[in-house]
Amino acid sequence: MDPISDNDLSTRSHVVRQLIVVFTGLLMVVLIVGLGALYRIAGSLDQREMAQSRFHAESAMAQLQKNERSYVLTHAIWQSAFDHLGRGVDVQWAFDEDNVGPTLFTADGYVGVFVLDDDGSRYAMVDGQLSDASFAHYSPQADLILSQARQVAAKQQATSGYFQFGGQPALYTAAVIQPPSMPHHLPAPRAVLVFVRRLDTRLLEPLGRAAGLSGFAVADRMAADGAKGTLPLEGSGHTLTWHIERPGSELVSTVVPALTLAGVLIGLLMTLFARYAIRASTGMDRSHEQLAASKAALETSEERFRAVAEASSDWIWETDADLHLSYLSARFAELTGHKADAWLHRPITELLDCDTAQLENWLHGLAASHATGSLRCQYHDHLGQQRICRIAARASFDRGVCKGFRGTSSDITDEVAAHAQIQHLSLHDALTGLPNRNKLFRFLEQAGQGAVPQAIALILLDLDNFKPINDSLGHPAGDAVLIEVARRLGEITRDTDLVARLGGDEFIIVLSRPGQRVDMDRFCARVVESLQQPILAEGHSVQVGVSLGVALSAEYPGTPSDLIRYADIALYSAKSAGKHTWRYFSAQMNEALLEKRVLERELREGIGRDELVLHFQPRYKVDGTTVASVEALVRWQHPRQGLLRPDRFIALAEESDLIVQLGNWVIHDACAKAKAWPVAIMVSVNMSPAQFSRSDVVRDVAEALRQTGLPAHRLELEITENVMLNDVEGALQTMNALKELGVRLNMDDFGTGYSSLGYLRTYPFDSIKIDKRFVQSLGKSASDRSVVQAIINLGNAMGMTVTAEGVETAEQLALLSDDQCHEVQGFLLSKPVDNDALIRLMLTRQPSAEMPTD
Repeated sequence: MDPISDNDLSTRSHVVRQLIVVFTGLLMVVLIVGLGALYRIAGSLDQREMAQSRFHAESAMAQLQKNERSYVLTHAIWQSAFDHLGRGVDVQWAFDEDNVGPTLFTADGYVGVFVLDDDGSRYAMVDGQLSDASFAHYSPQADLILSQARQVAAKQQATSGYFQFGGQPALYTAAVIQPPSMPHHLPAPRAVLVFVRRLDTRLLEPLGRAAGLSGFAVADRMAADGAKGTLPLEGSGHTLTWHIERPGSELVSTVVPALTLAGVLIGLLMTLFARYAIRASTGMDRSHEQLAASKAALETSEERFRAVAEASSDWIWETDADLHLSYLSARFAELTGHKADAWLHRPITELLDCDTAQLENWLHGLAASHATGSLRCQYHDHLGQQRICRIAARASFDRGVCKGFRGTSSDITDEVAAHAQIQHLSLHDALTGLPNRNKLFRFLEQAGQGAVPQAIALILLDLDNFKPINDSLGHPAGDAVLIEVARRLGEITRDTDLVARLGGDEFIIVLSRPGQRVDMDRFCARVVESLQQPILAEGHSVQVGVSLGVALSAEYPGTPSDLIRYADIALYSAKSAGKHTWRYFSAQMNEALLEKRVLERELREGIGRDELVLHFQPRYKVDGTTVASVEALVRWQHPRQGLLRPDRFIALAEESDLIVQLGNWVIHDACAKAKAWPVAIMVSVNMSPAQFSRSDVVRDVAEALRQTGLPAHRLELEITENVMLNDVEGALQTMNALKELGVRLNMDDFGTGYSSLGYLRTYPFDSIKIDKRFVQSLGKSASDRSVVQAIINLGNAMGMTVTAEGVETAEQLALLSDDQCHEVQGFLLSKPVDNDALIRLMLTRQPSAEMPTD
């Protein structure tokens, strides 16, 4: 072999240097491209994680607001709330009876409960205690909340948002207080019920865990950590923050140091190799070794790049031009459970399927347009369960010819399920799972569409005796009852029907093709019978009833709101008829109800305007000349109809909860006037059974005695046996407490009840009153006189005063005198008179009487 000349060596060294420079440049390009791809992938992973976490955070807070709005509506769209809070605030009903009281703080966590109107706060409860501070003391946003709530009131919806409450971030929900249905001629309700829940750790931590996020907390907007996820809470000056996983950053922190070290080592090796090659390059063998080293370095770089791809949370796929899979990353096996080898060389269309487009046509469309796209597909994992994924793909070309496709696949099954859950909750009641008001209106609107609207029957149900279950056993027991009622209603309806819950204890059944009235009667009877069966709730067997109002679209067509209003009117009639029954809506029923509601409104306003007056009917000793006591009888000086007797408005007051307000007024006014009488005689006041059961009569009577100064022994309460029928044990405790105040108790209408004698032995009565039906038959019926004599003898034997009412003839008075009755009362002796006439009567019949000293 000829020796190599210096020129040859120089030329060869120059070639080697050029090759080294080119190879080094190519290697650097590969490393830079790899690092660029790595950072793009890492950034994409971080951005995707950030977007997903923000989506879950927004969904969690949106669901929280939706649940809060639904809950405040159950308290705002409520007839009793409208009666007690809509025009004036009844603190006893709201706070003392705990209808909108401490339980909302202790059990439900609301730090603030307010009733607002244009004049400010009418009712305020903060941290479970009544507060005199106005809403403006805690937040300046009262006007905004009022405006928002009234804008959505017509749709019977609530509003919500964030604000600062007492300097801390909080969530408010607000709704206009209104009845389930509001007559069009009445002014729109204005009072707004506001619930406030503080955004603290106890609320946010479980909410974050449910959304799959950690570190859920609230931070000042200016101090929010940029490394965390953030969601501004508009109106509160704060931001919701949470910890964000950063898989891309973790990937970079793991891979980049290794790549950097590898690059340094490769650089050192290349330097050493270059020097060695220049010194010893005498033939093509060294060139081959250098080429082999370059190839090995390139393969190493490609392997590292592939390792980066495998670390991604998605799985990567590639196909040839015929859509046969040529590559599947290791993540494919981890996410799907399938072995990658089992799917290689098989069409991707066998693995993935799309409901909305053919995968094959979609991929070829990408190739034709040289575009990148994404598509939602389904596949089945190794257990046969369907999973949902989003694939991103693009075509790969060689000299303008499509050689195949490559892309990624992201599993979005949980994301789709979460979205479906949100959609479900927007149309269903969270407690019972029944459709809510939104789905009900959609169903009714669909039934009314078409050339011939479908005939339906809308049945509004209201549970009887449900509130005592909540009060005595607690809300968990009440929830168990509602869930069981929903289940039973589902059993007795068809698939084509709809059962919905409006809120509280109100349900609606919509029957398609209801049939004739006789068919409806059978169905309503089946509903009543089913719901009257005992229900096991929290270990207790309880019983509820149901009243039904029925509206038939074939007889009275209208909008969904009209049909619900018709059914509500019919339900009101069913409750008035004695409950546990049903009534059909009719136009006459609507007119009667409107007339009754107008009279109810006028009575409510009349009590506040002092339109009530008391008349007094004296009770005489049996001699017929000496006034022994006086019975107070209420009258209503109606501005249009004149002086109305109790039979025109007492029953109405008992139905609408006005009886408590009216009864307290009667007791207070009777005591005040009796205190000023010239004769220190007793005043007798009738107690309604409804007043007895709905209020704390012991407290009310004690307050009236304290405010007026009337001695307790001068007040007598007349009680009918209906009080004992409703609650035997409770009535006994209440009457014993009244006796401890020092008042007297009179059993009214004695002899008309089947168990009056037993009541006399059990309850602490001081006197009894013989019903006027027996008295008016004296002298005509020997049997009725025998009854009167027996009652008088019974009273004497038990040490009770006996009063005969309804004495209208001298013969009746003489017979009662012969039978030694203690007191008499009736038109023969005196009709009811006003207070001034009563005072004149006292002075005339008892001229020697002195002014009382008590």
